Amino acid sequence: MLFITGVYRIKIHVLGYRKNVMKKFAFYLSTFILVWVYCTKFNSVDWDLWARLAVGKIFFLSGTVLKHDIFAYTPVKSLWIDHEWGSSVIFYYISHYFGDAGLMILKVFISFTILFLINRIVKLQNPRINAHLNIGFYAIIYLLIFMGIGSTVRCQQFTFLLFTLLIYLLERIRRGENKLLFIIPPVIMLWANLHGGFVSGLGLLLIYGIGEFLNKKPGKKYFIVLVPSVLVTLINPYGIDYWFYIVHAITMKRPSIIEWMPTDLMGPILNWKGYKIVFLVSVVSIIFTLFKNRPKYRELDKVKYLVLLSTLYLSLKHIKHQPFFGIAAGCFLYHDFYSMFYALGDYIVAIFGEAGNKILKCIAIGKDIILYTFIFIAGGILIYSNQVKITVPVNSYPVGSIEFIRQNNLSGNLATIFHWGSYATWKLYPRCRIALDGRYEEVYPDNTVHMVSGFIYDYDKDSYNFIKKYHTDILVLDRFNESFVKILKDKNWKLVFEDEMSGVFVQAKKAKKHYIKPVYTNESIIRDKYKSSININDLRRYLK
Repeated sequence: MLFITGVYRIKIHVLGYRKNVMKKFAFYLSTFILVWVYCTKFNSVDWDLWARLAVGKIFFLSGTVLKHDIFAYTPVKSLWIDHEWGSSVIFYYISHYFGDAGLMILKVFISFTILFLINRIVKLQNPRINAHLNIGFYAIIYLLIFMGIGSTVRCQQFTFLLFTLLIYLLERIRRGENKLLFIIPPVIMLWANLHGGFVSGLGLLLIYGIGEFLNKKPGKKYFIVLVPSVLVTLINPYGIDYWFYIVHAITMKRPSIIEWMPTDLMGPILNWKGYKIVFLVSVVSIIFTLFKNRPKYRELDKVKYLVLLSTLYLSLKHIKHQPFFGIAAGCFLYHDFYSMFYALGDYIVAIFGEAGNKILKCIAIGKDIILYTFIFIAGGILIYSNQVKITVPVNSYPVGSIEFIRQNNLSGNLATIFHWGSYATWKLYPRCRIALDGRYEEVYPDNTVHMVSGFIYDYDKDSYNFIKKYHTDILVLDRFNESFVKILKDKNWKLVFEDEMSGVFVQAKKAKKHYIKPVYTNESIIRDKYKSSININDLRRYLK
């Protein structure tokens, strides 16, 4: 009899173990499918990737990090502090050896790792088996953080990844794993050489120290580790000058850059819908938890609410920082969110008894079956149909104009709009040097930015003088900007080529009668987007 009972218990244990393993497998596979589908569906290239590739290529050619700009012909700062130089090296290496597939896999890896770390943080808060495996919550969070992490390849992806990793480390340290404190300074040092967003990591250390002090728990260790974490940021190609740049970059105003504008919650309902959904879910979850539990002040986790409030402030102040709040909400509000459904389940059980409990279990099983089946089938179809390719769309990039300049061997100083400068640099340097690009706060003084932008976007007559003052030879202008229309009327310039988005102007006195007209939609042009004319011989001349 005892033998039969023992065998029965082992059988139940094995079945339970298999069920847990299957649920974990379904959860993580579904998460990966969601990430893969999103990343491959939204596959356009970021405007500034080309400048990153240029910096990375120069690093591999010369073995050095540039400290002065060599791409612009307009006035630049005496010291170029490139806070993204490490990311540039990574992006160039991957694109050079693995192409689109490499960059896409990097994007998928970062997105999935962020969600995986959030999942591990949630598990720390509730060790109950599979309590952290409800995929619906993570799908909601990914709606928000995707636009800053998975929509394109950008250096800020490393900041969001390391921000999430640091929360994970700090949450484990809060639970007594103090040896992990030694990992933090190396993480910050790496972070500082990948992206200037490392200051958010230092802010996290400060918040945890203050929060644990208010919790009346040991908080001194966070302030202690903050000191070496600040000091290791000086291990960079620029030394203390890096910090002067960081302070300037944090405090400078960027009124004309959309991603640096405030988040408008009262605007059109479909604007920033992912953010609005997460914001609403967060507010409702917190209010419900506080109303249900009615905790006293000393029972509140000050760290949790300080992180949430700080990231909420950042996300409202700048659109670019919305993913910080999404990550914080994912890390700290999972159980608050599901507590509403658990409370509803308790209410149903209280009314219907054991029958209600059985109904809820059936609903939970049915929900998982339907949801995972849908993800597997729909995701499988989309994975098969979505190409692993990063596109350079001809309806937003001057692909034809740049190819026209290249095939006709045009050279000289080239002025184009802010977003296209990096692409022109990557494809045409050293044949052409540019007036302005997306590295504006790193490279260009304010008067250069205002002067060039005033002409390119508004055709300001005073700014027009920079064409003569700095000997501009070629213009690549947006066909839908006012400056394009006005330059058409200028007898000193001649339009020699147009594509869907842009037109190429050259000085009328230098214009030829005949030019090669490129077939710029040709697959070979798109395929060769990672090829550049940057070479070591020209670099030696500028690096002396």
